[in-house]
Amino acid sequence: MRLFLTIIFSLLLWVPSATAGELAELAQTNRLLQAEYELAKSQQLYFIFDLQAAQILFKVSGVSVAKLPILSLRSWGRPADGIAYTLEKRTARKEPTREQIAIPDGKEEPKPATPPPAKPGEAPKAPELQALEIADMPTEYTLQLNDGTLLTVRSTLAETADFKEKFRYSVDKYSWYLTRPLLSIWHHRHGSEYNEMLLTLPEREARMLYWSFQEGARCLVHWP
Repeated sequence: MRLFLTIIFSLLLWVPSATAGELAELAQTNRLLQAEYELAKSQQLYFIFDLQAAQILFKVSGVSVAKLPILSLRSWGRPADGIAYTLEKRTARKEPTREQIAIPDGKEEPKPATPPPAKPGEAPKAPELQALEIADMPTEYTLQLNDGTLLTVRSTLAETADFKEKFRYSVDKYSWYLTRPLLSIWHHRHGSEYNEMLLTLPEREARMLYWSFQEGARCLVHWP
C-alpha cells in the first residue's frame, strides 16, 4: 500500500510540470497566431522563422509562397518574450556589388555591359544593364532584429571550396563556443544581453533569403 501511494504521489508531482510545459508552448503558439493575423492584414510579404520545425516561411496574407529548410541550428541566449520583429540591419561578409559609373550630378548609376563588336552586316547591339540576381547574393551574413537579436546565416561548404575556404569555415565552426561567452560578458558589462542564432541553409536558399528579406521587413520567430 505504501508503494502504491508513493507511485500515485510521484505521478501527481510529475503531471503539473508536464502540463506547465505544454501550457507555455500553447501560449507561444497563440501569440504567434495573433501576431501573424496582424501581419497578414497588411497584405505585405513577411517571414516566419520556425526554429522548432527547422524551416523559414515566406508568407503573404497568411499564405505560404516559399519554404526554406534549416539544416542545422545553434543558439546562444534567447530573448525573453520576443515574437514579432523588424529587420533592422543586414551585414554580409561580402556584399553584392555591380559596376558603377559617375555622372555629372555626382550620383552613380549602374554601368552598362559593353556588347561585343557587331559582325559585318549586323546591326550593333545595345548595352545590357547589369541586374543583381539571386546568384549574386551572399551566402554568409547576419540579420540584426530590432531588439538586437542576431540571426547569423551561412550555407553549407561548397564542394568546390579551396583549402583556404575550408580552413576558414572550420575555424568559424569550432570557435563558436569560444567567442560567444566573451561577447556575452562584454554585452553584460554594458547592460545588455547577447542573443544569437546560427542558421545553416543550403546555398541557394541562403542567397534567396538575403535577396528577399530587406531591411524594414517584418518577421515572426517561433523559438525552440
